Amino acid sequence: MERKIKKWKNDQDILKLLRYREVFPEFANLVKDQCHFTDYLIKRLGLEYELKGHQGCVNCLQWSADGKHLASGSDDTNVIYWDPFRHKNLAVIPTPHIGNIFSVKFLDTNDSIIATAAGDCKVIVQNVSEAVSKGAPLLQCSCHIGRVKRLATCPDQSMLFWSAGEDGLVLQYDMRERHECRTRSKVFVDLSYSTEIKCIQVNPTNPNYIAVGANDCFVRLYDRRKVKVSSVSLRNSCALDSLKRSTVVLPDVNCVQYYSPAHLAKESFNLLSFKLAATYIAFNSAGNEMLVNMGGEQIYLFDVNSSKHINEIMIPQNLTTLRKANLYQPCCKSMDNLKNYTDSTKYSSPLCLCDYMKRANKLLERKWMGDTYAAARDFSFIIQHCPEEARAYIGLIKCLIVLKWTKEASDWLSSLIKKFPETKTMQEVVELMKSVKDLIVGNNVVGDVEKIDSRERLLRQNSLDYKERFLGHCNTTTDIKEVNFLGQEGNYLCAGSDEGVIFIWDKYSGEIVTALWGDVSIVNCIQPHPSACFIASSGIDPVVKLWSPSSEDNQENSRIVQNLSTVIEDNQHRMSVDPFESMLANMGYRFSQEFTDGQIAMDAIPTCRTS
Repeated sequence: MERKIKKWKNDQDILKLLRYREVFPEFANLVKDQCHFTDYLIKRLGLEYELKGHQGCVNCLQWSADGKHLASGSDDTNVIYWDPFRHKNLAVIPTPHIGNIFSVKFLDTNDSIIATAAGDCKVIVQNVSEAVSKGAPLLQCSCHIGRVKRLATCPDQSMLFWSAGEDGLVLQYDMRERHECRTRSKVFVDLSYSTEIKCIQVNPTNPNYIAVGANDCFVRLYDRRKVKVSSVSLRNSCALDSLKRSTVVLPDVNCVQYYSPAHLAKESFNLLSFKLAATYIAFNSAGNEMLVNMGGEQIYLFDVNSSKHINEIMIPQNLTTLRKANLYQPCCKSMDNLKNYTDSTKYSSPLCLCDYMKRANKLLERKWMGDTYAAARDFSFIIQHCPEEARAYIGLIKCLIVLKWTKEASDWLSSLIKKFPETKTMQEVVELMKSVKDLIVGNNVVGDVEKIDSRERLLRQNSLDYKERFLGHCNTTTDIKEVNFLGQEGNYLCAGSDEGVIFIWDKYSGEIVTALWGDVSIVNCIQPHPSACFIASSGIDPVVKLWSPSSEDNQENSRIVQNLSTVIEDNQHRMSVDPFESMLANMGYRFSQEFTDGQIAMDAIPTCRTS
């Protein structure tokens, strides 16, 4: 049996696998896991149908647990209940909301109850059949005083869910209990003293862990067994300024773990910074990996159980005892071999130290968002496995100077000179010494910054670093842009982008498998079907798009992005420029893609709000 499974994995013959399933029960789960999303099927993805019915931007999508139905929420304050396989609108569900709907969730297994959250600061729960006939909601909560951006449900308790709002609160709801706004409401997380909360997600295999993203670079993973809920204090004003309350109970450091890319975290240790925002969090089916779409930056994959600290790049205590495995010995002895290296994306899974060196040098030269720190990680890896490689020390010090990590740059420079005394007179090292000295002087100048609480600072300093990052998309225009794993195994991931493209990456190589034009302007939502190779997406267009593998007749797919490298470079530039300039660039990029015979027709720019 094991030999048959191994043979199938080598040749990926789906028909053979289906035949095996008829004879061997063990292949049933393999069909579900391995055939959900495959490289071959993903490359054939094309537009199957557009579900029409909304009168505004579609801001949220949600599949039912069995995948038979799909719910969508829109600026028109309606939820539409779809049968996506028959392309049929089953019901238009009006809601009492007066603001854009940002999140919709099914609360029970038979899809009869839905919860919605919106820009009017309200969370509403309705019975579908009663809502259609304009019956009273089961719950109408007005505890939040900021827009409510996301809802999250508990996998093993269908009536338990949470709301995340821009007032900095996460509220907990149990439909089995009576809810009275403020007096009986339950505050699960209170970050109102510092941040706006943008997203929330519950770990699918261990619902005790709840991840929260805000308008900073940190994702907070709470253990709800250690969190003590409290009531919402009475507030007289609906202004967000009233959130700066002196009675806020700060989180217990033992109930939460912070995650953040190190190059972003180190900039935000001691001060409040709102340049970035985690717009979406997704767990894989095993619950041990977490994807974060970082607004204004890249997509990051975190190992939930990782011990990789953001301060990992430090001076090794004893370089002579480091690992020196033959597998990682350099195969190129001269820097001349690196001069013509130009395509860093093709070395996302290096095999030898030369590949790491090539990639690190190219990243340091390219300078896209996060490239410098990624290069520093590569140089550090080389040093760990080949401590006699002086070029890696020099490269790492260059990275640390660009990152303005003063202490680390100074310590590594001292280590370089101590281990390789002959380098002290090298012109390149002399220039590094001067740069480090200038950096030390510059860091002694203290400006006016808004400092954070000591307990919050400790949590940030103990953040865990990312495992992998994924490049290509742009996430600057809206704060509801999603990212999701594809398939039971989570071997792929998908996200929308500001220029209207849907990107799909291979999780292990980091390569883009395919990119599809998905919207007139911006793709915000992208939700894969729970058991089929089927994707629903939405954005600025007032429609829901359904994507499935096209036929094998070699017919041209006009949705595939042809000039992908140009799109990626433009996206990286857009994220690095001034926000006002980025806004103008995005306005110029918004064209309507009417795909007739593969041609793109220009249309008017839509006027609806993007978030």
